[in-house]
Amino acid sequence: MEIRHLRLIKEVAEKGSLTKAMDRLYLSQSALSHQLKEVESQLGAPLFHRVNKKLVLTGAGKIILASAEKILTELEQAEISVKKYASGDIGSIRLATECYTCYHWLPSLMIDFNREFPNVEVEIFPETALEPIRLILEGQLDLAIVSGDVDNSQIHAERLFTDELVAIVPAHHPWAEKQYIKAEDFTDQQVLIHSFPLESVTLFRQVLNPEGIRPKKVTAIQITDAAVQMIKAGMGIKVIAKWIIAPYLKDKSLVSIPVTRKGLHRNWYAITLKGSERPQYLDNFISHLKCNINGLCESTATVVV
Repeated sequence: MEIRHLRLIKEVAEKGSLTKAMDRLYLSQSALSHQLKEVESQLGAPLFHRVNKKLVLTGAGKIILASAEKILTELEQAEISVKKYASGDIGSIRLATECYTCYHWLPSLMIDFNREFPNVEVEIFPETALEPIRLILEGQLDLAIVSGDVDNSQIHAERLFTDELVAIVPAHHPWAEKQYIKAEDFTDQQVLIHSFPLESVTLFRQVLNPEGIRPKKVTAIQITDAAVQMIKAGMGIKVIAKWIIAPYLKDKSLVSIPVTRKGLHRNWYAITLKGSERPQYLDNFISHLKCNINGLCESTATVVV
């Protein structure tokens, strides 16, 4: 049994004749009669009988009609949902970012984006941040924010912003008077990082590993405030984005120093699956993302933290 058969049964049941059903189904009476005989033959039971020149459902016909109404209603809803999805009215965005501190821009971003797409849900998956490319390729993520160049022909990378990483030490630390820090300077230091593996840490990937340098000790501290307190206590140094550490430098107890003569910079990208039919809301989300991260948005709402 096909969808056309279900539509035929529903229309004939409502109109009471093949002639009246013709206008809705855009088929001739003979074509509808043929379809009806076809489905009755498949089922092995009549679906209608004639009562005073009107087609009336049989018991078998009532069973089929009940299912037909459910199926056709679900198909109609599915069609509406797909059209809304294609136009960007509904959907979801599964997001992950390597930059855990970047989550501070989410409130203003969500306010702006939800005003434009109130029926699009944004889901955050912080635990997937270490494998974003694989998860996008496998269809488990729609969007990821990553640092460093992305070398994969199946991934589309859109540049968001560039930031500089600086070394943070106590004001009394021997590095405090240096103009910049060299790779070999880290050899006798306890270095605080956000998380392992070291291959994911920009300092190691761009500076230390190419020079074959390994610090005396590496400790993972995921909370910035805790790392700052350890640095103030002389229990380690940390290389961190300048914009993240800026508020902690106001009391002059900490000092920031450039890493290498040219500085240590990283580029951030929004990555998605290349070649896929991206819904409009995903493009708009990336636009809002660039706007909020770079501080270019004029938010129309006040965020209370």
